Amino acid sequence: MQEYLLQESYCKYLRNIRGLKESSVKHYLDAINYISKFLVKKGRINSTLFEICDISELVLVKELLFNDVTFIDLDKRGHQMYSAGFNNYFRFANGVDMVGIDVISKLDTVISKPQKLETQVKTWNRSSIIKRQVLNAAEYKCEFDEAHLTFIAKSNGKPYMEGHHAIPMNRQDKFDNSLDVYANVICLCPICHRMLHYGENNVKETVLNKLYYKRADRLAVSGLKMSHDEFVNLAM
Repeated sequence: MQEYLLQESYCKYLRNIRGLKESSVKHYLDAINYISKFLVKKGRINSTLFEICDISELVLVKELLFNDVTFIDLDKRGHQMYSAGFNNYFRFANGVDMVGIDVISKLDTVISKPQKLETQVKTWNRSSIIKRQVLNAAEYKCEFDEAHLTFIAKSNGKPYMEGHHAIPMNRQDKFDNSLDVYANVICLCPICHRMLHYGENNVKETVLNKLYYKRADRLAVSGLKMSHDEFVNLAM
C-alpha cells in the first residue's frame, strides 16, 4: 500500500539521509501518529497521515492543522512537538534534503502492489509526493540530457520538469511489486517526456537505453529486476 511506502521511506529518510538516531526517529513517528489520530477525529483521513499521496492535499492538511485552535493549544502544551513533527514530514514530502540521485536512491525499497482506483476507468494509485521528491533529487535537470533547458515554473521557481514512470503504470498487472517507486520515476524535460509517450520507436529506444543502464540496479533493489530487452519492451 502507498502509505506503507511513504512511512517506510520517511523512516529511511530520517535514518539514512538525516542520520538521526532511533530515539529521534521514534520521536518523529510518535508526532505523526498523534497528528494522524487528531485528523481521524476531524474526519480528514481514514487512519494515517501517510495515506495522503498528493502534495497539494498535504498543503491543505497543514493549513487545517495550523489554523485549528484545538491543535494550536495541544501543540503549545506539547512544547511545539507536533508542529515540528509535521513540518519535518512536510520537508521530507517536498524532497528538500534529497538533492542528488545518490541521495534519493537511499530510499529504494520493495513495496507491494498499490491499490487500483476506480472512477469511470480503472487506474493504479500513484503518489505525487514521490514524483516531487524525484524532481528535487535530480535538481530539476533532465535525466536524459542535463543540457535540455525549459522555462521556470511559477509554482516553485525551478526549471519546469516532469516525472515519468519508466515502466508505465498500465504495466502494473505484469508485476508483483509496485511500479510507483523512486527507482522507476524519472525526471525529464517536457520534450523528452512527450517523446517517450508519442515518439517513434527508434528515437525512444535511444533514451530508454540510457535510462536502463542508469536505473537497472535501483529497479532490482525495488523488486523490479529485468533484462535490458524486457525493460525496453515494457517501456515502449
